[in-house]
Amino acid sequence: MKFTHILLLLAAILTVSCNYNELREYRQVIRSGNPRKISRYITTNDASKYTKKASEKLENIYYKRANSETSCTRYLAKYPEGKYVEKVKENLEELTFERAEQSVFAVSDYIRAYPDGKYSKHPAILKGKEKFDILTKTLDKNEIDSLLVTLAATPAEPVEKNEIAIIETKFGTMKMHFFTDKAPNHCANFKRLAKSGYYDGVKFHRVIPGFMVQGGDINSRDGKRATDGMGGPGYTIDAEFNDISHQTGIVSMARTPDPNSAGSQFFICDGSPTFLDGEYTVFGEIFEGKSIIEQIAKVSRDASDNPLEPIFMRISIIKE
Repeated sequence: MKFTHILLLLAAILTVSCNYNELREYRQVIRSGNPRKISRYITTNDASKYTKKASEKLENIYYKRANSETSCTRYLAKYPEGKYVEKVKENLEELTFERAEQSVFAVSDYIRAYPDGKYSKHPAILKGKEKFDILTKTLDKNEIDSLLVTLAATPAEPVEKNEIAIIETKFGTMKMHFFTDKAPNHCANFKRLAKSGYYDGVKFHRVIPGFMVQGGDINSRDGKRATDGMGGPGYTIDAEFNDISHQTGIVSMARTPDPNSAGSQFFICDGSPTFLDGEYTVFGEIFEGKSIIEQIAKVSRDASDNPLEPIFMRISIIKE
């Protein structure tokens, strides 16, 4: 065999080998179904004949995972002119509407995103908007004083064994169990505040990812951000420190440096701030809707950790 033929044969073998290795790597990456691995493959193998196929597969993965508002938004950001843009936009509107049906606080999100949307005239949106406006109306001093009078006339009753708290937000609803054996007075106080309507329309005025989300101050309804976190119900209750550790979902009372200064402000742990153990009174735990805590904690906030867009709440006490 001539030397030239040998070189050509070796070149052919090398080409086949390279093509096989490329195909094998492509298949391994695609089988993983891992968007990060596929993205890395596309970036590092931009000259490969399989790059286009990998890009199509990656878009498919993002589309199939677009089953929540977050994932839909992620797809639209990554593929603004993608193959499935219209379908994802339709899905996103449906999901936003479903959230608005579940919580009056999410109605404003739908209206802002879809002023002329498919459901803009739906009763859930129209009636929800009326309720939202009432619940989130800025209160003047007289109106706040009137709420405090109502609270003062509401007795503090022990939390019954089968009672739970429902904390409604625009991200969904959290359900909370009470630790009546560890902090009976704090549990009764929280029930009193909720039953009086004190918590309706107040905000989470301080949020820190990996730490906690705090709310429950009537001042968050006065329209002045500077006073958020400085108000209370007009009374305080003594500490009931206990052995429950501050972990994700634990609900504890905020206070001033005075241990016996808890009033209405509370915080829900996002993470495990165990350094608070024995220093703040734990009185409850979120047992359903824990993912909502992280959603609240991650919103954009100012230098005082106050959300730039208000995160309202409404709290009620029900029997399981």
